[in-house]
Amino acid sequence: MVTEKDSEDDQSQQAQLSFFERYFCKTTSRPGSGTGDENDAAPTRKFSVLSRGFVTVSALLCLIIVVTLCAVLATVFVRNQKQEQAIRRAPVHEAIFANFADPVVVKHEGLFYAFATTNAAGILSQTNDTAIIALGKSNVQIATSPDFRDWTLLDHSHDALPKMGDWVRKGLNENQNPRAAVWAPAVMKRPSDGKYIMYYSAAVENTTYVAFSSHCIGAAISETSSPAGPYLPLNTTISCPVAEGGAIDPTPFIDTDGSIYLAWKIDGNNIGHGGVCKNSEHPLVPTPIKLQKMMADGVTPDGQDVTILDRTDEDGPLVEAPVIVRSTEGIYFLFFSSGCTRDPSYDVKYAWANDVRGPYTRAKKPLLRTGDFNLTAPGSIGLTDMEEDGTHGMVFHARVQAPYGKVRAMYTSSIRFNGTEVLLVKKKV
Repeated sequence: MVTEKDSEDDQSQQAQLSFFERYFCKTTSRPGSGTGDENDAAPTRKFSVLSRGFVTVSALLCLIIVVTLCAVLATVFVRNQKQEQAIRRAPVHEAIFANFADPVVVKHEGLFYAFATTNAAGILSQTNDTAIIALGKSNVQIATSPDFRDWTLLDHSHDALPKMGDWVRKGLNENQNPRAAVWAPAVMKRPSDGKYIMYYSAAVENTTYVAFSSHCIGAAISETSSPAGPYLPLNTTISCPVAEGGAIDPTPFIDTDGSIYLAWKIDGNNIGHGGVCKNSEHPLVPTPIKLQKMMADGVTPDGQDVTILDRTDEDGPLVEAPVIVRSTEGIYFLFFSSGCTRDPSYDVKYAWANDVRGPYTRAKKPLLRTGDFNLTAPGSIGLTDMEEDGTHGMVFHARVQAPYGKVRAMYTSSIRFNGTEVLLVKKKV
């Protein structure tokens, strides 16, 4: 029986306890030593997980952990949702996860056709895991799409250019790929007869400049009514300035009066003095973009070519991959790439003019560059008029890590013109 005196003693003992002893300990033995005197010993207290202090702190810690985990999970969820929404809203779409570089695109009878450089070109950090890729089997690759979003890459049995002009280098290199190294094809439907012309650049057989291999520009005519070809090559070149480094990246343009033009890049960095893309060590070599008026056959030059753009210090080692298009407002846009396709400096730029021959005024900032929409080294675009919605469908390449190395995959997007400005827009499919 607890007496009033016992209660007063307990209160006195509680008052003498420390904070830890009071809230985190429990009495483990009653007072008394067994001598009959209940006041001859002090109570014994020890730490206990059942103490109200420990239970309270444990409950608070559990609550904090739960709240923290919920906050972290909520943050991750929201971030993932935003990333997914950003991907869905992004005006670019990965179309072909393979080495499909320098793409161009045309539309024929409701089907889009994309053409690209041979898939053996430009692979970085290449591995030996290439058995199923059929590297170099197609001189010109083809992919098709019914809607500009879902693409089918055709195998090498659909090579659009199985044969090339007599001027092209013959044989295979040490990697068993064609020494011709066909780059950057472009396709145009000839107004005079509706036949398709393919322009391409390939390594030329030359013995004068043995220190380097130059590309020159030739053409081929489709043997069918389809842009898929196959194309029958002409045995003469359109441009072959070997002493200046060669010529690459041909692209046709038909003006509103029916005049045919062909633009290309003088491959000056091919004879540069070293560094990035062989042209970052002084003296730097020019890499001008040329414009040549063509006769009605689309393959015969008409007069002299003119320079419409050249590299500046801001462009780095080169400018290349020209594409010309005229807006409905009558403004001519020249798209091009600068930097080096082998590193993140590569980009897409544009300039505009009131005449196809220039002078061209450069836009203040690139249209696409590394970091935009998680892209790396985007460049070398192709355009096709989508007609029904006032936009142009755009294809371009950017670097990705594939199992067989760092390759240039094809992406799609759409652009719209607003005066002298070019806007990326999301294509509705």
